[in-house]
Amino acid sequence: MANKPQDNLGKLQLGPSNHLIATFRACSRDPTKAIKDRLTSMLQTFLQHHKDSAGNKPNVLAVKCCCEAVIWFYKILEHHASEESNRLGINDISVFFENHLFQRCLLACCLEVTISSNQLPCDIILLLQILKLSPYQFWKVIELVLRAKVGLPHSVFSHLAQVEEKVLKSLAWSRESPLWEDIQTNGGLPTCQEVMPQTQLEESKLTNLTEGNLPGVGLSLGGEQSDDPELQHSSAAVNNPQKKKSLHLFARKVYTLMGKRLRELCSTLHIADDLRLKIWTCFEHSLVHCTDLMIDRHLDQLLMCAIYIIAKITDGEITFKHIMTCYKFQPLASKSVCKNVLISGGDKEKSPKGNNYKRHQSSAHLTPDTPSAHSAEERGNLIYFYNQVYMIKMQHFAQQFGPTAKGVTPPLSPYPGQWKSSPSRQRLSSSHSIYISPFNTETTSLRTPGLCYYFNSSSPERLCEINNMIKTAISPTKRSYLVSVDREKEGGHDSPSVKRCCSDDQSVLQRLLMKVVDDRATGRDQKHSSTVVRPNLP
Repeated sequence: MANKPQDNLGKLQLGPSNHLIATFRACSRDPTKAIKDRLTSMLQTFLQHHKDSAGNKPNVLAVKCCCEAVIWFYKILEHHASEESNRLGINDISVFFENHLFQRCLLACCLEVTISSNQLPCDIILLLQILKLSPYQFWKVIELVLRAKVGLPHSVFSHLAQVEEKVLKSLAWSRESPLWEDIQTNGGLPTCQEVMPQTQLEESKLTNLTEGNLPGVGLSLGGEQSDDPELQHSSAAVNNPQKKKSLHLFARKVYTLMGKRLRELCSTLHIADDLRLKIWTCFEHSLVHCTDLMIDRHLDQLLMCAIYIIAKITDGEITFKHIMTCYKFQPLASKSVCKNVLISGGDKEKSPKGNNYKRHQSSAHLTPDTPSAHSAEERGNLIYFYNQVYMIKMQHFAQQFGPTAKGVTPPLSPYPGQWKSSPSRQRLSSSHSIYISPFNTETTSLRTPGLCYYFNSSSPERLCEINNMIKTAISPTKRSYLVSVDREKEGGHDSPSVKRCCSDDQSVLQRLLMKVVDDRATGRDQKHSSTVVRPNLP
């Protein structure tokens, strides 16, 4: 598909496959030149920031990243173009190829993948600054890249998951982010109840939710619609503005992520479930009703403030110092979250676009366009932020949970459960029609009849039945060859996780299962605790 990369970007012979070229030519407006020019311009800009020690030529490692990024770009573009063509039932998908923002974000994501794999010194913040893309725009492409079945390494999934978490927690909330425009279009940030399906709520039986009042949150860039059925629970999604759908998916991922963060912190702090739900309600209130608290700040900052204020009002004995100490042991925790917090400031010309919405009228709610928001920037530690900013806005709401509160206590917000991806199957080998699929152990309705094996549930004898069946379908010579190849790839070692549930019979299928299970243990689907193997026989 591509010739050997050269030292000079102008001599690169990297391009689309023959199939993608045919797709380009089937369009009424051939996008070949426009896409190539766009890639060349962006990559030249990237290389201008990565010169060699003499400063004369582009860094060799940076050129390598560009070469690999172009290859991934065309592979992923071809995958989504094929999906779009099949979805519409037409060959002319000129509109899809004219989504310039999608292509720019896609190339940025491919560059991030190659930068990470080649260990080029360039973090995601610098990359987006070089390419003049906002983190919020970039985030919209991450899921599409991960869903493209183009052979991305498993390490890419974990890396992009970390990048997405950074965007959700802080980068997307910068003062100049397009996120604020989407919030204004929506009339405010949606609540957890508005964006989460009933099956993804921890207290789903107590929230009186129905599928009918959940808005669709399918993500689409250039026409590609998410194939996750849980992202398409309402037919109204087709008629919703694209910005609203993107915002709802963004909010859903924010709530899922922060629900997990709070659950982990409460476990470390030994906070009971009833208090955790009050903290969550306070945290959600700060996001929905006082959204400006997130301008140039971090979600973990509001989360720790919510823990402290609710614990204090309910007579809990949790110090702020103890909360911050426990936070430092959380995954992807940063010292700057506690030590470098925006207190006030921000020039008028840098105020968030579209943050003047009036979802909930209150004179106490500071907006970025009020005069006090235009003073010189001031920063301090998290405790100072709590006393000077957070408590002033949130004290009245939080006090309603206190033992001496007068009036009706606010209803507790539904708590998001763990994210559950839609089941997908993976073929174990081209030699026979055996597939492996992840399922939730509690979802017994998904268990299909037939010769199936469920990890953590079925007996080892069940797997032996499948092994014996496969033995009769593969010749001894072919079987020996596959075993030797798989053992060589595994370094001659057997997987402990498979040994516990398998018999001593080292058959072909067992070797394949070892590879798949070990891959999934380090990949994106490691949260699934049960797996079904179902043969698809002629």
